[in-house]
Amino acid sequence: VNGNANFKDVEEKLQQLNRPAVKTIQSEDGDIIDCVDIYKQPAFDHPALKNHVIQMKPSFDLKDEKLSSKNEPAELAVFQTWQRSGSCPEGTVPIRRIRREDLLRAKSVQQFGRKPHEVVLNSSTTIEHKDGQLPSINTTAVALPIIVNRSAATLVALGYNYIGAKGIFNIWNPNVEAQDEYTTAQIWLKAGPGDNFESIESGWTKDSYKTTGCFDMTCSGFVQTSSQHVLGGSIGPVSTEFGKQYYVRFGIY
Repeated sequence: VNGNANFKDVEEKLQQLNRPAVKTIQSEDGDIIDCVDIYKQPAFDHPALKNHVIQMKPSFDLKDEKLSSKNEPAELAVFQTWQRSGSCPEGTVPIRRIRREDLLRAKSVQQFGRKPHEVVLNSSTTIEHKDGQLPSINTTAVALPIIVNRSAATLVALGYNYIGAKGIFNIWNPNVEAQDEYTTAQIWLKAGPGDNFESIESGWTKDSYKTTGCFDMTCSGFVQTSSQHVLGGSIGPVSTEFGKQYYVRFGIY
């Protein structure tokens, strides 16, 4: 792609991603947070959401089951860095502004914000324990994909009528060395065999990331309702070894 065409693509993509702000907040970590009218967020670019009315709360009663005190860590104040610098008014949602340098770091403008395709062995391959036995739950063998060049610790639950999952995550800032390396702690709701699955992580992908799936709000269709939390924003403070431990709660229902 020549320079002029690339510049044009970048500018068009920036206009598509960034929306006029009711209020703008400059975060101390370098992020710019735009408070965008809740009905002018990128979600409504999706044709299926034309004239959509946002439902602010679920229509079913989601009872918050309290964890027993022996398993629940002590609360320490956790915040998103931008919140030190201001807040978004009611009726708006905070969106991290995408900058030109963000797009230029991507492999292509079209691929910006998309999760890379997982490199997995075929779905008939299973992971074995050191003793040669497959992982199992209640004597049911679990077939998991083998993902190349990744180390992972996974808690697997098998069942049928789930309405979601939640967890308490310890906040760390592990070192990564290469540009394409990352670390993650996540709740991952997944259906289907290793290399042909549907999943909800922080959004939705229907075909193993082959053609769909985005981080944060870079694809239309995901409706944000919170005026207090920005997707893609940094979290702090972080835990230290033998020091204070900081936690954040996540749930998908």
